[in-house]
This record gives sequence, structure tokens and C-alpha cells, in this order.
Amino acid sequence: MRHPAFILSVALAAATLLMGCRNEPQVAQNAQNDQNSKPQVSHRAELTVPSGTSIDVTLNTRLTSETANVGDAWSGSTRTASVVDGHEVIPAGSAVVGTVTASTPAHKGDRAMLDLALASVTVGGHNYHVRGNTEPVIAGSTRARNLGAIAGAAAVGAIVGHAIGGSTKGTVIGAVVGGGTATGVVSQTKGYQVVLKEGTPLTFTTGASVAVRI
Repeated sequence: MRHPAFILSVALAAATLLMGCRNEPQVAQNAQNDQNSKPQVSHRAELTVPSGTSIDVTLNTRLTSETANVGDAWSGSTRTASVVDGHEVIPAGSAVVGTVTASTPAHKGDRAMLDLALASVTVGGHNYHVRGNTEPVIAGSTRARNLGAIAGAAAVGAIVGHAIGGSTKGTVIGAVVGGGTATGVVSQTKGYQVVLKEGTPLTFTTGASVAVRI
């Protein structure tokens, strides 16, 4: 009488064991699916652009000392790449944004001036705060002439030369020395505004380090 009950018990145990074995591959598959469904985290390295790094920029915004105010924004792009430990951290063509930190319009007895600062750079879709400074652009200075930031400096010299010499020869002499004497001429007249056109190249020096993901 005990044999049928024993056989039934053994059969039930075997069935339970068999069902467990069949479920193990399904559990493993479900676990694998769960793992695959989790978002993959991308670990990107960071490199630090040190303080004192030069960042070459091309202006995309026209600025003039006649109308610019402190705090006005300007935009541009990097002309060259910034490289750290052999890696291109800030590629050429990266978008940059800056502000006007000082502006003096031209008037008698004073020279026009524009001073700009670099505020941020965008790399790989991420915006990084960058504190960068450059020398002020002052009307009549060698830097302003090299940048083409003052229209008519040579013309001023020509006018002075003509007034002094009263001849074509005087005009030629004035044109030659006009660039060098522009500072004095501006101080005696209303002067010329500083004009930074689109495409003007400027170089900023970082005042603090900035970590950039690459």
C-alpha cells in the first residue's frame, strides 16, 4: 500500500526538479536582457588646459568704441587648436563667447579704446567657462594699426604733411610718418574710433585652468 504513495512522491519531486532546470536558462536570459537594457555609461577622459594658455580667436562680431558698452557680448571661433599632452583639447573652429570689459569712445584729448575678455568655449556640445584676457586696443597704437582697427590713420598723416609742407612732397612725407604720429594727431582732434571688424584675429591668455572632456 505504501508503494503507490512512494512512487507518486518521487514523481512529483522529479517533476519539480525538471521544471527548475527548464527555468534556469530563462532566468539567465532575462538577466542578460535586463543587463542589455541598462544605459551604457561612457567614461570620457578629462584634460586640463592650464592657466597662461594662449587661445587664438577670430571675431564674428563687429565692435566699435563708438557704440560698445561694458558687458556687451561678442562671439567668435578658435583659429587654432589647443593641444595638451599631445591631445587636441579645444579644436580649431570651436565657438567662443566673450564680453566687452572696457570701452572709451573717441573725443578730443583722449584716445578711443576697446578691451575684450573671453568668457566661454564650446567643445563637443559642452560649454566651458574660460577666463581669458587680451591687451586693450587703443586708437593710434601699433597694435591697432596692425589689426586694421583704425581707419584713416595714414590719411591723417597725409593731411598733416600737406598742411606743413604745402605741397605734394609734404603730403608724401606726412603719409609716411602718419602712422607713427597718429597718437598725437588723435589727441588734438576728435580722433578715430576703434573698429574691430568681423574676421579680426585676437589672442587671449587664460587666467585660470579649465578641465575639458575629450
